[in-house]
Amino acid sequence: MTENTSSDSMFHKMVLISNLYYKEKLSQQQIAKKLNISRPWVSKLLSRAEELGIVKIEVLSPFTNNVDMENALIKKYNLKYAGVIQNHSPSSDNVAFAAANYFISELRTKDIVGVGWGKSVSRLISKTPAVYFPEVQLIPLSGSFGNTLSVLPNYNTIQLAERINGIAKVFHTPMVCSQEEYRTFMVNKRTQAFLQMAEHANIILLGIGVFETSIVPQYGILEPNEIEELKQKNALGDVGLKYFDKYGNVVETEKTKLLIKADIIKASKNARTVIGIAEGLNKVNIIDVALSLNLFHAFFTDEQTASALLDVK
Repeated sequence: MTENTSSDSMFHKMVLISNLYYKEKLSQQQIAKKLNISRPWVSKLLSRAEELGIVKIEVLSPFTNNVDMENALIKKYNLKYAGVIQNHSPSSDNVAFAAANYFISELRTKDIVGVGWGKSVSRLISKTPAVYFPEVQLIPLSGSFGNTLSVLPNYNTIQLAERINGIAKVFHTPMVCSQEEYRTFMVNKRTQAFLQMAEHANIILLGIGVFETSIVPQYGILEPNEIEELKQKNALGDVGLKYFDKYGNVVETEKTKLLIKADIIKASKNARTVIGIAEGLNKVNIIDVALSLNLFHAFFTDEQTASALLDVK
């Protein structure tokens, strides 16, 4: 046999090679010897067989089987990818597991990864498998705040860097500060460099906050009267501590203007991939806004939340 064959002969050869490789479990070298062709040619024909649909490879996940719902979310919100997890259980946390797997699949050798905060991002990090990306840089998306490990931006960044053997860039500037402190920090070249790097990250990992459960009231970012002011302005919640109303308008107060953080709208536009993870019926409205604004390229949630999102008009 020669490697220059007619199209019909090529088709039949692809079918034969596919059967030998996938069904008979012969190695590519064994097939090459059996058919008197080179091993690289076997590899090329196997790839071509997949492209033409002769071979269809399906990975059966133990926690996803919601293709129709995922496709509906992709179509409605113009997403690159949607992961809808069935029978979500906090003990197994397959939402976070699926998001972590997707993150690793998107990660490239010299990427910069912008790391968000909050329990959802912390969950994703905890499910990230140990891999080796020594040139990847990881940077928090805000200054420091909080007193609980699951929401500390620097801690999340360090934890993820350890998971992937990457380089953690720790941001020691506080996120919450006075007007005078804000002016001082924002003219600092180190602060400017950090925010510039965060807003040009290749991959961003984000959760979504609402007032009932978000880090805002729990960890002292805003006082109760400041939270009430946001609510009076019809804010639904936040993405990266940028607050939105139901129409997708940014809601600001004098306090939120002084938070030292990356502009998530700019960062989202610059990033190759923004991965969002959030679930819960109390978050449906703010999730709908975030997805409608195209702040995420990939989004992971559970069936109940996905169903409610698809019902939003």
